[in-house]
Amino acid sequence: MPLSPDVVCLQEVDQHMPRSWLANQPKYLSTRLGMQAVFQRNVSFGAGGFGNCVLVRPIARHCRYHPLPGGGEPRGVLEATAHLDGEDITVFCTHLSTDDAVRIEQARKVRDIVRAVGGPKLLCGDMNDVLGSRTLAILLEDPVLRDTALEVNGRDVPTYAADKSARRIDFILADLRLAVKSYQVVESGASDHLPVVVDLELT
Repeated sequence: MPLSPDVVCLQEVDQHMPRSWLANQPKYLSTRLGMQAVFQRNVSFGAGGFGNCVLVRPIARHCRYHPLPGGGEPRGVLEATAHLDGEDITVFCTHLSTDDAVRIEQARKVRDIVRAVGGPKLLCGDMNDVLGSRTLAILLEDPVLRDTALEVNGRDVPTYAADKSARRIDFILADLRLAVKSYQVVESGASDHLPVVVDLELT
């Protein structure tokens, strides 16, 4: 399915990692897609590492890197500002812990970071938890955010099936000032997660 997105949010993007043949994936994606890549390295291995990446067309006006608390694998939330339809929209991309207690602590931090932004915003990422969980309840405490999947489908659509549980753990939480025109989960063999594609319109 051909797409021409204005914003792409990715997690576990490699930069000079042996498992991906030392490729600089943010630079490669930026070049191939004609978008600016903003990259947050959360985990380092020698000269390489991996983390969150936001791609913006044509460019990101601003970016900021927020480390998240908790033990285990280092996590973060990447903030980037896209200028779309004549308006600045702040995009947050994150990947939360698989540890329950750490994930709750991180969700509170993400909520506070996102809630501090006054303009239109999006929170995207692998939350490693499902709708109805404490994690999502905390993230949705920001009164202007809502779940784009429920807005269109009224139900969960699984995005992760690597453990055969068919769960939705990847979310796009959109500002109420962004109308959700469509939402779909796309079949793909590129990852153990399925891509989520949302069409939003600034109201």
